[in-house]
Amino acid sequence: MVLDSVVSPDDWHDFDVHQAVAMLDQRETLFEWIADRPEFALGDTREQVRAAYARARADLAEHPARGTFGAAEFDNLVYRTLSRTQRWRPFARALGSYVRTGDAAGLEPQLPETDAESRNYEAALRAVKCADSRRPGPAEVVEDVRALRRADPLPILTGLEADVCAYWAAPEEPARFGDPAMPPILLTQAEHDPTTPRAGALRMQAELPGSRMITADRSYSHGVFASQRIRCVDDAVAAYLVDGELPRRDRHCRGPGLPE
Repeated sequence: MVLDSVVSPDDWHDFDVHQAVAMLDQRETLFEWIADRPEFALGDTREQVRAAYARARADLAEHPARGTFGAAEFDNLVYRTLSRTQRWRPFARALGSYVRTGDAAGLEPQLPETDAESRNYEAALRAVKCADSRRPGPAEVVEDVRALRRADPLPILTGLEADVCAYWAAPEEPARFGDPAMPPILLTQAEHDPTTPRAGALRMQAELPGSRMITADRSYSHGVFASQRIRCVDDAVAAYLVDGELPRRDRHCRGPGLPE
């Protein structure tokens, strides 16, 4: 088995909080990246870009585009944008256009269509979270949101969704990880993945006896194998899947870095 972009063994709510913190770090990287590119006309410093971002979100909160694309939809778009660096340029271009003209048309099409397949995916994801681990209590959720807001006035709470399980029945048994008799598992992980942060991936590795991890250094996107075209990663995973060759030790591969 290969686990690509590894979820931590934490309770889902704790994982969601760690993810939200990682998203804040990734957004700071995005702001710096935008500031270094005058083509977007969103500011020459990270602070100026942040201010433009905050103004756009506030405007959408007060006056949703087409009556439906408001702050929540904007946050969902940002969440998805931060997960994959190939989305950064289209997002920055669309944000710059909205700030200058008030036209959100460039932002809206970037969201997936709300069709049956998308709804099924979202429902399945929440069902897994609700069936896997304990429910956070209201006081815990509120305190975690307040802590995120203390860290940043505009946190990204899109992934903080384990609280939807409050009224589900308790799990029949806790999730179990690893067994000395199981075959070794290969894990692949991007160094700066905000969706499944590396610290959590390392905690999962510790639960899986004999496992190995291949880390894509200088990689900021979610999804590594057969996704980022990192030959060092792809060849090692292929050798494991086809020939059963597990790396002798954890490996590091050079990732693509930030977009040009």
